[in-house]
Amino acid sequence: MLFRRRNKNKFSNQPIEVYRTEKVKKRRKLFFIRDSSPGKSVPKHYANEYFGRPRKKSYIPYGAVLLILGSLAGLAYFCLFSSFFKINKIIVVNNQVLLEDDIVKFLGERNINNKNLFLLNTNQVQDVLKNYYQRIEDVRVYKIFPSELKIKIQEKPSTVVWQVGDQRYMLDNNGYVISGVKEDLKMPIVVDQAELPIKIGDRIVTKNFIDFVNTADESLKKRFGLGVDIYSVNQTTFELKAHINSGYYIVFDTDSDIIEQLDKLTKIFQQGEIAKEYIILSINGRVIIK
Repeated sequence: MLFRRRNKNKFSNQPIEVYRTEKVKKRRKLFFIRDSSPGKSVPKHYANEYFGRPRKKSYIPYGAVLLILGSLAGLAYFCLFSSFFKINKIIVVNNQVLLEDDIVKFLGERNINNKNLFLLNTNQVQDVLKNYYQRIEDVRVYKIFPSELKIKIQEKPSTVVWQVGDQRYMLDNNGYVISGVKEDLKMPIVVDQAELPIKIGDRIVTKNFIDFVNTADESLKKRFGLGVDIYSVNQTTFELKAHINSGYYIVFDTDSDIIEQLDKLTKIFQQGEIAKEYIILSINGRVIIK
């Protein structure tokens, strides 16, 4: 045939031009420069199929960054080094035998009053108190901003060992005899010099007397650093003698305020008075030293 029909499905031998684009590496950008999404206001004909639409860059001024950093640094300095957050008051609650003044003095000797409330480790304060005061069963320390510290104490039950002659008995916190004692317990020992007979279940003293003895014992040992061998009563529990291991004894009136009597004892030691035989704190508001 003179004329052939051309096959449309047949490819021509002419080479096909192929356009490739190189991958553009992403550049690291400073934290204060960020890419925004493609600008919607850019005309459509500015884009192409290989490079896409151009992206806008937005900048945060250096001045704003420095201002923010400076403000944070000033706030941190004010919180950590300003006297506004230094502890100037310590509150002790829920204590029965331990005296608040003794605990505050103990912590003051360890410069806790100069501590910053933000920098104070409350767990460390709890451990120090529990290790020093054996009466403490549990303690919690709370920060009260801007400059107060609250200490909540749970004490072990108060008790004493009551001795009649060679026999020793355990008293509970209400003054009842609960059992006999043979081993040497680390608790106050009260010797009844009248040697009145007792038996299990008898009530020997009141709860106030038990608390008085325990308070006096803690303060004499912790606050004044005195070694107490025993306590003694004779005929009545209104007068309590604390026998100090250096050879003299201190007489307390159990019907009077224990805090006032301990304050008198503090003044005696501050004035440099030395007792050779006894100190009586309860004679009509006067103190007798011999």
